[in-house]
Amino acid sequence: MRKLAFMALAAFGFAGEAAAQRADQNAARAAEDAFGVSYANESVGLYDEDDVRGFSPIDAGNVRIEGLYIDQQADLSYRIVDSSIIRVGLTAIDYPFPAPTGIADFRLPDAPEALVLSPRLNAGTFGDASVEFDVRAPIAGDALSAAGGFGLYRDNEWFGGTPKVFSGGISFRWRPTPDTEIIPFWSLDKTWSEEAVPTYFTSGAFVPPRVRDRHRYTGQDWATNTSRGSNAGVIARTKLGDWSLAGGLFRSIFAVSRDRTTLWLDVDEKGTGTETVYAAPSSRYASTSGEVRVSRTFTEGPRLHRFHASVRARSQARLYGEAEAVELSRRNIATRAPIAEPSFDFVERTPDDVRQVTGGIAYEGRWKGRGSLNIGVQKTDYRKHVRPPVREAIVSRDRPWLFNLMASLDVVSGLSAYAGVTRGLEESEVAPDIAVNRNAAPPALRTRQVDAGVRASLGKLQAAVGVFDVRKPYFNLDGADFYRQLGEVRHRGIEGSLSGDVTPFASLVAGAVLLDPRVTGELVDDGTISARPVGTSRSRIVLALDVHPESWRGSSFDVQVTRHGGSFADQANAVRLPSRPTVALGARHRLRLARRDVIARVQVTNLFNTYRWIADSSEGLTYSSGRYVGFSLATDLES
Repeated sequence: MRKLAFMALAAFGFAGEAAAQRADQNAARAAEDAFGVSYANESVGLYDEDDVRGFSPIDAGNVRIEGLYIDQQADLSYRIVDSSIIRVGLTAIDYPFPAPTGIADFRLPDAPEALVLSPRLNAGTFGDASVEFDVRAPIAGDALSAAGGFGLYRDNEWFGGTPKVFSGGISFRWRPTPDTEIIPFWSLDKTWSEEAVPTYFTSGAFVPPRVRDRHRYTGQDWATNTSRGSNAGVIARTKLGDWSLAGGLFRSIFAVSRDRTTLWLDVDEKGTGTETVYAAPSSRYASTSGEVRVSRTFTEGPRLHRFHASVRARSQARLYGEAEAVELSRRNIATRAPIAEPSFDFVERTPDDVRQVTGGIAYEGRWKGRGSLNIGVQKTDYRKHVRPPVREAIVSRDRPWLFNLMASLDVVSGLSAYAGVTRGLEESEVAPDIAVNRNAAPPALRTRQVDAGVRASLGKLQAAVGVFDVRKPYFNLDGADFYRQLGEVRHRGIEGSLSGDVTPFASLVAGAVLLDPRVTGELVDDGTISARPVGTSRSRIVLALDVHPESWRGSSFDVQVTRHGGSFADQANAVRLPSRPTVALGARHRLRLARRDVIARVQVTNLFNTYRWIADSSEGLTYSSGRYVGFSLATDLES
């Protein structure tokens, strides 16, 4: 790490100066709305890839790369990703075949005009440090370019874990003709010595006492995980007159060679619990997926028409095994009692595979000054085959028709209204660690969404308000800790966004979502479980302001306030976790180092050291991170 840091520092004195590239990435100033945008080192907005309207686009299988479908198993490395953006509500109207849970779309770097080197050094008050080095390079003029990089991370987690991470990747853009582009890419993330986040399960309707030293690791040295994730693929696009063709083929693999999870069970009101480690055999999750889309566009006066025909497919294979639980000792959750690692005798693993092919046609129409229309129909053939080692094989099959319809109306100049309905077939979360069928994945779920709203241009500000109703089958633990369908869950709510420049030197991103989550079904009717889903926050409010006067010469100050609404921590809805606001302050300062422009960044997250308990859907509790101060030095060097 020290040698790499020295090399990165040396790079600050190499080559000439560059225009703004990765060093100047600023999520608050780049955001078009408050629904979520992410870069390698920062993000802003109500939603992200793991949470849109209370559901996860990644878990649901709604991930796109450059607008094309991928069945993602491993995280995409930000060494090859320029940004990601959440498409939901009216922002999804330009997407053929939108999804009920929203879409997370990842964008790869554009072709550079010149060679740009982007070193970055990061450090923080938890004792973490990292070095990142990215390259953007033209190889053959405008015809061929490359982008890639690597990062080495020595992380110190908020709970005291100390994982090590390598992340790297490369992509190319080849343009054999002005209207044809081919983009191959590859990325790898490798994590080792990763301690499991401790999760607490109480013995009654209460939360554990506050853990005073949040940064002290109380688990076992051997309770660590090792994993490897890779993504490779190729995207091709071409145009011929009014016709266009786009296609992508992707391979995504996530492999866990060492799997240990730390749970504290039967924690009482005094904070005494039983430390239990769940050890599982190695597992592997792999998928080959892709999409081919043919489109034709033509204009008719002020009207634009675009027709699409698409085929999407995936072949997914998973291999996982049951975990073996070892109870270590019963003691206070804030104390540590190291012991030697016991031996484990794992049982035979369970393979399952999914084959799915979806064909669809869609129409997009835009009438300048009047509105737009997006209609799509799809037919999907889904088959899942699970082969448990000691039980009969389980085969699930579904062949539904899916559709989407969304229309917008330009009421007056700068004001539009929209409404839409979408039906989808989406994946569910896998069974949690505490489940007896841990890591089991239910078959795909039929989901549906209805939403409507308005969007307005207010000078340099963009405002949007919408309502939505998303429904899907509800999976959670039953009384025997078996993960299965318990009913139907409905997330109904209202969301709002306000973004843009409030003054020539201040950018605002403000958003709020008010959510009414509710579970229905026989188990709710007979009182076995309550109507509110576990761990789902009732609201979220985000306010981010970036101040950058011209007289500061590239320097800026930023503040972000986030308020998480209350949620229930148990299926009986007897324990309610209160809402807690957090504040982050940051600054960027452009300075001269080795005769180069360098961006120095400092940010304090959780400024007031707010403490809160966070519940997952299986009633497990974790505590929030404490105050953290992060520092970075970054520059872009052009040759």
